[in-house]
Amino acid sequence: MNEARVLAQIKEIRKAEKEMDGFRIFAGSEVDIHQDGSLDLDDEVLAQLDVVVASVHSHMNLPPDEMTGRLLRAFENPHLKILGHPTGRLLLRREPFSFDLERIVAEAKRRNIALEINSFPDRLDLRDHSARLAQQHGVKLVISTDSHHTKHLDHIRYGVLMARRAWLEKDDVLNTRPASEFLQALQRRA
Repeated sequence: MNEARVLAQIKEIRKAEKEMDGFRIFAGSEVDIHQDGSLDLDDEVLAQLDVVVASVHSHMNLPPDEMTGRLLRAFENPHLKILGHPTGRLLLRREPFSFDLERIVAEAKRRNIALEINSFPDRLDLRDHSARLAQQHGVKLVISTDSHHTKHLDHIRYGVLMARRAWLEKDDVLNTRPASEFLQALQRRA
């Protein structure tokens, strides 16, 4: 996705939402966190989205202090609402990248950034102990499917199971809330 395609998608979402009585459609996008911590869409476009999920998709072999710094710099972007698949792991294919989870959790709490439990069977990221750490520090989580096809929507059950393994409750997971409460809970702090 580039800026023009995202803007066109936002326009279509807003149009469809007006045509569907009583149904809320969020305009959202997963954006890449570049190696320097910047996000791959302009702030003017990000500001028009309801939900911005930012994730690392490249340069995953950085030393832990550099990866931590990269994530902390990404958190400075006021439009970032959710850190997607926080460790980048792919089961049996790629180990999680190394970073200071405690520092990331503390900064997520300070800035009100949610962490994702990614339900896709190849990821299952965050793991239960990391999700529990986030919850213990008051960081909210979301459970998502990382769907690239409608067939993938059924994967949500794996994320729910991971949340249960972490002893999370409904109040710990933002996307258990009604739409207006969900958006309100994602409001950032400076």
